[in-house]
Amino acid sequence: MIGATSRSGDAITLERRRMFMPGGIGAVSSTVESASTRGDRGPALFANANEIFFHLDGRHVFFDRAGGYLYFVDSPQGVIARTVSGVLAGMAATPVFEQLHLDVHRLFTAARRVALDAAQAHGVLIALRLVGVGATLR
Repeated sequence: MIGATSRSGDAITLERRRMFMPGGIGAVSSTVESASTRGDRGPALFANANEIFFHLDGRHVFFDRAGGYLYFVDSPQGVIARTVSGVLAGMAATPVFEQLHLDVHRLFTAARRVALDAAQAHGVLIALRLVGVGATLR
């Protein structure tokens, strides 16, 4: 992680500091640090649920063409959920959002998903792109 900058004459020096996990767990390995800062990072072609969840955020969704599910992390009032609802309302369809959980006891919420057919997916993905949300298609 690049830390503070300091000026000495015309030269700018960057101080390199180690990234630490929150909660004092320890240093982040250099492999993880470099992978998480790459701009081209994305899930593998045959990604598992953990890898898909790692790449989701409020400005990125994952669409599984085979299953027809759009996975995202957003609140019910967030831009992704509102965009999906608006597009599907325009297509005279009602979205059914499903909350996914990290554990079998359903205590820790994870991503949400919505089932889309091919025509709905096309419209939703275009609308999401127009509001600035990126998408990974598999």
